Amino acid sequence: MRGSRAGLALACVLVAAVAGCAGSRAPEPPATRPAPARGYGSPRSIRIGLAVASPRLKIAGSTAWTLRSLRGTPIVTGAAGDRITVLAQAPGAFAVFREGVVSPVWSGGPGDTLELIPEGNGYSGWNGNWYRGTFRIHASSPEGLTLVNEVGFEDYLRSVLPNEIGTPPETDFAAVQAQAVAARSYTIAYLGRRADLGFDLYASVEDQVYAGKTRENPQSDRAVQSTRGEVLTSDGAPIRALYSSACGGRTANVEDVWPWDWTAYLRSVRDDAGPGSSAYCTLSSNFRWREEWDAEAFLATLRQYGPTENPAAARLTGDLLDVRVDRRSRCGRVSDLAVSTTGGEVIFHGDRTRWVLRRPGTAAILRSSFFKIGVIRDEEGRVTKVVASGGGNGHGIGMCQWGAMGMARAGMDYREILHHYYKSTRLERI
Repeated sequence: MRGSRAGLALACVLVAAVAGCAGSRAPEPPATRPAPARGYGSPRSIRIGLAVASPRLKIAGSTAWTLRSLRGTPIVTGAAGDRITVLAQAPGAFAVFREGVVSPVWSGGPGDTLELIPEGNGYSGWNGNWYRGTFRIHASSPEGLTLVNEVGFEDYLRSVLPNEIGTPPETDFAAVQAQAVAARSYTIAYLGRRADLGFDLYASVEDQVYAGKTRENPQSDRAVQSTRGEVLTSDGAPIRALYSSACGGRTANVEDVWPWDWTAYLRSVRDDAGPGSSAYCTLSSNFRWREEWDAEAFLATLRQYGPTENPAAARLTGDLLDVRVDRRSRCGRVSDLAVSTTGGEVIFHGDRTRWVLRRPGTAAILRSSFFKIGVIRDEEGRVTKVVASGGGNGHGIGMCQWGAMGMARAGMDYREILHHYYKSTRLERI
């Protein structure tokens, strides 16, 4: 299949998906103001996992600081900017060193947790960033060190917003407010998700991207403050408000992408104002994209990354014969991707196909599972290239961030944006 035909086929797939998808519901009027809370509240602080299984941590304070045990026993103090090193030793054991000193000032084991506490309004420092709140350090299992930032809940959101949705023009401010409500809802719904590791959430895309004071700005601060305490709820509890960068024209039903149960508020919706209108997320540079691999490079990529998703990929020998989509979800995303060689065939499933099909020449995963794929053959019928053309960036579930910005530019407020992407929810203040 040549590139031009792939593009035409993709267009047909996307048009069909946008035109109709099981799970969509008739619109309901959005709430004009948050409803009263119903028995749950906002946490005062949250614990964010910055590092797990690290062999060494260098930490500091922006003001004079104290390192103490969790029981309150002082271990070492330092002036503003002074650094100390925490070094993992035998499994479960670790020690604290002053910079430039070879003998430890403290040694401990698996049952110990240390706290770095800056004085006044100081910040805790690690890896070139400053963080509000304090640090906790303990041994990871089975080895290494875990670094946790304990930070005020709303202060945590001040960092999440610019790291997740960026700092768009002021025309898009309603989208930033919608992001604040979505991130707050997600956080409360998943509080304690990583409790077995000693914290609530990761500081990465595994949960929400958080980098301390880095990229904090007045716009995101205003969005957090203007929506303070507001969350989306369903069946009396804050929702798992998933979101992604760009949906490509239609969001996805969660159970069509991941092995989740049917969820009332994570339904597929059109990302536009209705038939004949353009998708809101056409603003994204990833609204439509194309990738092309040489046949040998494609197979090398599958052999490297495929076995994690399907062990049979390790035995994918011979020459490439075909690459095809065997099954799609109701909303047009790839459910089963088949790769055939002279040595056999292997199938990859759902959103995890993105982790197999790394972008040519990089380790970056494919932008989305909303794609068409095929092969180009030479005059003798041998596969020379694999071409994928698709739409969107991310899993496509819940709020489309670029779509939210498009809605904001169209004059909609954050309540209308949230209502569009999260059906069967209430906006409440906790």
